Amino acid sequence: MRSNKYSNGNKETCDFKGMKYSPELIRQLEDPEYARAAEEYERQARRRSRDTEAQRRSGRTTEPARSGAAARSKKGSSRGKAKKKYKWNKKTLIRNVLSLVLLMAIVGTGLFFWLTRNFDHIDTDKDMFAIDPQVADDLSGYRNIVILGSDARADEGYDGSRTDAIIIMSIKKSNGDIRLISVMRDSYLKMGYMDGSMVLDKITHAHHYAGGVNTCAALNRSLDLNIEEFVIFNWKAVADAVDCLGGVEVNVKKNEISDLNTWGPETARNTGGTYHKISKSGKQTLDGVQATTYCRIRKNSGGDEGRSVRYKKIMAAVMKKALTHPWKLGELSNTVFPNIRTNMTQLDMFTAAVRAPGYDFKKSISWPKNYYAGLLGEISYVVPVTLESEVQRLHERAFGQKGYQVSDTCSEINQEIINDTGLQ
Repeated sequence: MRSNKYSNGNKETCDFKGMKYSPELIRQLEDPEYARAAEEYERQARRRSRDTEAQRRSGRTTEPARSGAAARSKKGSSRGKAKKKYKWNKKTLIRNVLSLVLLMAIVGTGLFFWLTRNFDHIDTDKDMFAIDPQVADDLSGYRNIVILGSDARADEGYDGSRTDAIIIMSIKKSNGDIRLISVMRDSYLKMGYMDGSMVLDKITHAHHYAGGVNTCAALNRSLDLNIEEFVIFNWKAVADAVDCLGGVEVNVKKNEISDLNTWGPETARNTGGTYHKISKSGKQTLDGVQATTYCRIRKNSGGDEGRSVRYKKIMAAVMKKALTHPWKLGELSNTVFPNIRTNMTQLDMFTAAVRAPGYDFKKSISWPKNYYAGLLGEISYVVPVTLESEVQRLHERAFGQKGYQVSDTCSEINQEIINDTGLQ
């Protein structure tokens, strides 16, 4: 640094660019540490100047650059604010969850309707089901669906076939409780004949005379029920359903083994499958043909009543397994559903399916409890003794209606049976 020194009394001064510096300031400026600090300060000043000019040109403004601890403090503060920014918002979370649930419901509904498109659906008129108005009101809390096992062979249609098995699936709407009510196929009840007249005959013949509607009407008329939905399938459908689900577990009794092995080969021919001989009693997994044979046998295995009990066991096992194996629905839809006839619409099925997680199978019921099984003329029948008392018992056990008074129609049929058979 060039300077012009001159004396001013005892003090020495320096003139630099018109400025006067004292000897003390000159010593500071000549100190290397001070010079480095001054240079650092100048560099920061130039940097701030450049940043300010760049921000001005881009139209943004910001705080001056920070250094050292101040910069780190600012960075830490920014991190804290960033975490606060992504804090969970309850309203947003609830909205997203509801949106996801709605999307899953839409997809599930579409999948259900796609899977159930393959049923053999027929249209029916509700006025043909012979439901008494008072009965409809009394049983408004129950949805009763009849399941009919047709004796039609694999290559035969349902028209004109008889029903070897008749099970009423009664669903209590308020809590999803289910009771399976089996009706013995030879039960002597009132039904429509082919020409439209009314006759007393075996309930198994009602389908032969006029199809599923006639069977429902006969049950409604004679037992004071409100059935207007039915499902019909043949033995091939049962065998295919069981095989699709990987078999069902059954406790086979010793007295049933002989009948199973005797009639198994015939079942295999009717269903197009293969029968595998059963060699032991006890709990075991039955395949489709074995399970179907188990439903059908009766000669040495408890007669018609024993068959009804076994049929309920297989139906309950199939329904429970289907509910717990929803991934099997695709295969069931393609291989089994086309062999099942029903008057239920896809919407009817959907309303039943959405309640499935809440279904609880309660103790099943066999009807009638007290009956005469024997010949009337040259034909064997099962005659309830009496129809009125057996209907009262059914309504008390299945629907909790103690002291139930039968309808006028049921009372008239009861008297017709007594007059025709002499049993009371």
